[in-house]
Amino acid sequence: MFRSERSAPPRLVVAGGGPASWMAALYLKRVLRRAGWTVTLVGSAPAAGASAALATRPAFTRFLKGFGIDEAIFMRRCAATYRLASRYDDWFAEGQGHWHPFGACGPRIAGRDLFHYWMKLRGEGAEDEAGRYADYAPQALMAAEARGPRPLADRSSLIDSGDYGYHLDRKALVRFLRELALSEGVRGVTGRVREIERNLYGDVGALILDGGQTIEGDIFLDCTGAAAQLIGTALDEAWVAGSGPGDRVARLSLPRSPEVPPFTAYRGRAEGWTASLPLADRTEHLFVYDSRTTPPDAAAATLRRAFDGQADIVDAELRHGRRASPWQRNVVALGAAAGAVEPLLGFDLDLVLAGLETFLAYLPRQGEGGDVLRRAYAARLNRFHDDAAEAVAAHYVLGRRSEPFWAAARAVMIPDRLADRLDLYELAGHVALSEEAPFSEGDHYLLFSGADFLPRRPFAPVDVADGREIARLLASIRAQSAQIAGAMAPHVRLMDALHGQAPVAAPAVRIAAASAPAGPAALRRTPEGARLADLVAGLGQPFGYERSVKASPAGLQTDRFLMSLHRASLGLTPETTLDRLAAGLGLPERERAEAAGLIGGADILHLGYEDGPSGALYKLYVEWSSRTDAAWTGADEAGAEPMLVHRAYKWNPGGTHPPVVTLYHWPWVRGPEEIEARLTRMTGAWGPAGAPARDTAHAILLLAQERGRGAVHYLEAREEPGLRLSYDLNLYACGLTVADAEPLLGQAFVDLGVPRDAAAMVLRERLQETLGHVAGGVGRDGQPFVTVYSGVAGG
Repeated sequence: MFRSERSAPPRLVVAGGGPASWMAALYLKRVLRRAGWTVTLVGSAPAAGASAALATRPAFTRFLKGFGIDEAIFMRRCAATYRLASRYDDWFAEGQGHWHPFGACGPRIAGRDLFHYWMKLRGEGAEDEAGRYADYAPQALMAAEARGPRPLADRSSLIDSGDYGYHLDRKALVRFLRELALSEGVRGVTGRVREIERNLYGDVGALILDGGQTIEGDIFLDCTGAAAQLIGTALDEAWVAGSGPGDRVARLSLPRSPEVPPFTAYRGRAEGWTASLPLADRTEHLFVYDSRTTPPDAAAATLRRAFDGQADIVDAELRHGRRASPWQRNVVALGAAAGAVEPLLGFDLDLVLAGLETFLAYLPRQGEGGDVLRRAYAARLNRFHDDAAEAVAAHYVLGRRSEPFWAAARAVMIPDRLADRLDLYELAGHVALSEEAPFSEGDHYLLFSGADFLPRRPFAPVDVADGREIARLLASIRAQSAQIAGAMAPHVRLMDALHGQAPVAAPAVRIAAASAPAGPAALRRTPEGARLADLVAGLGQPFGYERSVKASPAGLQTDRFLMSLHRASLGLTPETTLDRLAAGLGLPERERAEAAGLIGGADILHLGYEDGPSGALYKLYVEWSSRTDAAWTGADEAGAEPMLVHRAYKWNPGGTHPPVVTLYHWPWVRGPEEIEARLTRMTGAWGPAGAPARDTAHAILLLAQERGRGAVHYLEAREEPGLRLSYDLNLYACGLTVADAEPLLGQAFVDLGVPRDAAAMVLRERLQETLGHVAGGVGRDGQPFVTVYSGVAGG
């Protein structure tokens, strides 16, 4: 297959920057690692602007499970919700609706689908007793009752089987898959393919990027989407156009629905159809229509009117069809470069996975059977694509609506295979499919029964069998499905536990509240913050959370967070858990081992994040609180060495410099006078530059004496080595709020060069939060600073 003279393992190059490319890189790097293949991904940086929502199917869920990906972390990172079913309203006829769940509709009976026995019961005049076919599917009952696929604090057989999908954010999925792929050893190259370079045999030898960089390879995967830069533009492989009633899709993104339904809601409309995809942070509505009869501005008006939304609408072309051959020479097309199916059923990622599994099934070897492998790949992948396209077409063929959009959909020539399948079903009562078909036998029965398209008689082997026990058997199956569904938690509660509760609009007077969401959800504004939140949440243990704002001559830093765990939350081997958490955040091995060796004798682990001027910074604090508390309430120890309370490591996850170590000591001082004396000694080393930090400390101490209810706890911080020298006033025992100290803190920020409006806004947003710590001094850069911690809460 590889006609170069190289004897080294093959070089696989993936072109593209979307979900298909990163799925391919992750999948193939892991499965081909032992064979020595290298995987390089070449793609442009994600484009700015809104991100589309995706509705996935069980194949993608099982892909995640097969790779051992933690579902909770994945869902948090991708703003995902569960998708148990689809709900169709006004689809086949106005006023008519039906459920189409994932998974089996009850167990198979004697090796056959339950549908045949349901048909026999109906045929015996017991239509009411038989009910609807979808009633036998637990997922349909869960979706109708707005339940998720599991109880609140437990797994379920549905979770284990993976018979469900997700609604998720496309850009977030790309970021998530990218991080996984890079961690597996995929080489990522940012750039746009300008042209290809062919080798002596006429195959693609290298990709040439806009900047002139050359990326050589042996096999190239074209995941460049509709552009199909390699297989389409460069190799000129033909596109076989498909047919569909809609040629454009408009998207409207609105705030999160309070109910967060666990299903995709489809609705037929006069000019086309709409779908609503509920995500954790928003609901995305799309409208598929025909621009030949409905102009884009009219489509936008229809979409806004349907969902009462005035946000911007994104309108795009819809493609139908596939490549004649998705493997040409040494280029293999995946995703939209290989084929496109209307987004009615969510087959996009299924087609990608089918391509990857097929590529692996026909994995090329040097010099062996290239043409045979290419033909086999094309036949199998094209069959999968055609099965998916026929499943979409069947949703139109069976309709009875009279509007031009729907009449045109029925007028399209039915594919021969679909026509034969419909005829056989109507006459013989069953559907015969290959095991690989993406739309299964049970899916067809759900579709046909939802459309009231029933066969003339039940499947003959069932029809002639003894049917005396069928009614009792089906009744017990329905009862069991209802019992399973009833044991599952409300979907909204599962989502609140994963993502936090839906935000409530703040009062008009709290102008700045919407600019910086409080609570752990705010960590997810950056990928690095989300990584920290996911690692902590993945423990499934309670944690504390507080945020901070730091003022210095460089400006304000507001993306600063601290998450705290008791040692007991780290399990029976806290050192192992700490090492795993720290490794996930990129702390170097030497410092990880040191921190892990300390946690066994400590009490608290703090993990922090801040997005500073030099990029993301992670922090890890080991705290000895119990011995400090004992010393605080014990007798004075004159002349004793300061007691170490925290040992902290701070590092840039992508940096080359070693972590900075900061030591926080308690110098055996308790009362305000003793603290003032320590501050006077310290501020002498700061010089005039430290005046704002010094004045703030004095003012806060006075405020605590006048209005506080408890004692101020004092620490001093130094670095090994470094210029850092600062104080930390722990004020949680004083019962103060940020509002109590707002004038003092605002003036301190202004004295450090922060614009007054910016200082007022960031403090106004925190007014009702508990005032936790006020720290100040000279940082490692030699510049003065003041930091305010507030809003401690549990998670």
